[in-house]
Amino acid sequence: MSKPTKYKHKFIQQVVWGEMDAFGHVNNVTYVRYFESARADYFTKEGLWDSPLKPVKAGPVLTHLDMDYRKQVVFPATLEITLEVSSISSRAFSVICSMWNEADECVLTGNASFIWFDFTSQKPFALPDHFKTKFGSTHLV
Repeated sequence: MSKPTKYKHKFIQQVVWGEMDAFGHVNNVTYVRYFESARADYFTKEGLWDSPLKPVKAGPVLTHLDMDYRKQVVFPATLEITLEVSSISSRAFSVICSMWNEADECVLTGNASFIWFDFTSQKPFALPDHFKTKFGSTHLV
């Protein structure tokens, strides 16, 4: 595994008792939810999508998720989740993340790939211009 990095966007996640499993640590699937919450916060703060309460015709659809678990986490704990868009193409993008415990140790690194999807036609669609402008040439693949 490569050396973990802290990324620009930061999201604080409190670990709750019910997220632990029979082995006494946070269950692996919980980290997927943490990553999702951090991405939703990121997309909202960066103005990349409207309120999820509004009907949408197109949006990001997860196509691949990759996570490397580095350290166990137990309740009570607070995690700092850092993330950023790592690459974009005409219809897809990727987001990378790292999660850090209170001792500033990396507990997880992850990568999520998305396509921009038109829900009416049920086909991939071009990324919106504001997305390309925001992340454009520095991340284009």
